[in-house]
Amino acid sequence: MKHIHRFFVSQSLTSGSSICLEPDDSFHASKVLRIRPGDAIELADPEGAVFLAKVTVAGQVVEAIAESEIVPKSSDVKTALTVVQVLPSGRKMDMIVEKLSELGVDRLVPVFGDKSAARPSAGEGKLQRWRRIARSAASQSKRERVMSVEQPRTLSGWMDEEPGRFYVLSTEVAGEPLGQALEGGEKPVTLVIGPEAGFSDAELDGFSGSGAVFVSLGRQVLRAETASLAASALALHKLGALG
Repeated sequence: MKHIHRFFVSQSLTSGSSICLEPDDSFHASKVLRIRPGDAIELADPEGAVFLAKVTVAGQVVEAIAESEIVPKSSDVKTALTVVQVLPSGRKMDMIVEKLSELGVDRLVPVFGDKSAARPSAGEGKLQRWRRIARSAASQSKRERVMSVEQPRTLSGWMDEEPGRFYVLSTEVAGEPLGQALEGGEKPVTLVIGPEAGFSDAELDGFSGSGAVFVSLGRQVLRAETASLAASALALHKLGALG
């Protein structure tokens, strides 16, 4: 069976809707995927509906007509998982964004911590690239929605804005196994993943004062990007969204 590629559109779809793909998607569809008029593609709208569509124009702009709905609109959040990621060094965040989007994370919040390898100036100009990566990964993995990647902020600022229950993956504090901590838990779930250098004493005190649950993935000390993917996959499994 021929693989049918999925693209995200910004408007609500109904059967018969005529849609122009975004410029980047049009380029990818026509120049990279070699999609031609008459080919079938899938279109996913902001409400989570997915339609089978037929390409009518394939050039600098790709146009298609939505035909039949294959995934209905849905108002519920399927995974209800937010990952708060302390920014690592270099290009590691690109990989984290891509893989979390593929796995099915709903929301990614990049933050700067006291021991972050990346400083606030490093986040300037990267947000749009991360959002493009998340969108591309969502298309590749055939998600119904694109993972939200938010504006980078400080870890303390995030805690001030979003009080509530969250799980902190930490090697500084003995925590219960993540899988055990999530048993019978309520949605949504928020995971906080620290840097390889760990959290500062002030951050750990802040977590304790906010009622955070400290959790562990075992005795192994994982790199930040490995810990993020492993913890997210386990949480998604416990939420019934993976495996």
